[in-house]
Amino acid sequence: FGAGSRFQGNILSATSAAFLTGSTIDGRVLVQTAVTLQMTTVTNPSSPPTANDVATQLMDAASAKKKEADIKRKEATDKRAAANQKKEEAIVERAAADMKKKDSDAKTAKAQETRDTMLGEMTDVKKKKKAQLLADAAIAGVNVTKVKASFTAANETAACDDAYLKLGLISTLGACDISNASPDRRHLLADTAYLVEILLSSAEVNQSAMVAALTSLSAAGVTAETTEEDALVLLSTIPGIDNALLTTLKFDATAAAAATAIAAAAEASAVATETAAANLEIDAAATEKAAVDLATEATALDNEAAVAARLVPPPPPPFPAVVVDDFEDSGAGSLRAVFSTMVVAVVAAALLLT
Repeated sequence: FGAGSRFQGNILSATSAAFLTGSTIDGRVLVQTAVTLQMTTVTNPSSPPTANDVATQLMDAASAKKKEADIKRKEATDKRAAANQKKEEAIVERAAADMKKKDSDAKTAKAQETRDTMLGEMTDVKKKKKAQLLADAAIAGVNVTKVKASFTAANETAACDDAYLKLGLISTLGACDISNASPDRRHLLADTAYLVEILLSSAEVNQSAMVAALTSLSAAGVTAETTEEDALVLLSTIPGIDNALLTTLKFDATAAAAATAIAAAAEASAVATETAAANLEIDAAATEKAAVDLATEATALDNEAAVAARLVPPPPPPFPAVVVDDFEDSGAGSLRAVFSTMVVAVVAAALLLT
């Protein structure tokens, strides 16, 4: 074959085959003596997969899928164990949180009972309202916000109403007190400037509502001073409260506030653990389903492999044994004769096709 030539097919030769520089062949070269390749590219022709090839590929794929399913099944088992363990932890934490909530409720009820006894001995309505707001804040374990500002009004009640109006709050949410009063000469002595103090408990007014109220007051042109106050300290400044009851209330309120904080923390922990357990349960169920799906795929591949294996033809029968007396002479001669006959047949076939 000359330089740069290209041949496609199979070559069967009795002597030799030579391929010069740059030649290519896409096929097979079968010769008796020698093949000379001089910078030659030889490409083995591809053949379509046989039934045996398909069956082998399917069995290999099924085996790989089974291994993947086993790994996923082990992963699912581990996740199921983790989910069950977290579920047990959640049960324990829920029981502990419920017990702490009962303790908190009992201590809060005791503190409220003491508060009611204290309030029952008070006759001044305004002082009683202020005392209840402060006692409730102490029992809840929260501080109160004191809003102090000057309002001009006809009387104390009108001054308090104006303060609530500009805060954007209803009066039942706070306790109003007047520190001092002085006539406002700008209004023909008919009105008085009152220094109003509004007490607001975060147990009644949350942080966002508090911010909104102070913003509303500022937008109304009122300059206010705000401070955070201890409820029990302010409660002790109200005149007319029995000291023994006040001492008992301080003890009970402090115990209730502490128990409430502990119960809230336990509840948050229990909820977090329950949520984690639920998420692990979902993850474990999803992994178990994935393992089942992989096993199903492996079974399907096994079935396909079995069908393909049934299509594989049986192996050909063995050649009959040939007894040769003189292998060196007659055997070699016979082999050459057979090979030469094959070459003649191939050449003849080629001539007929041309």
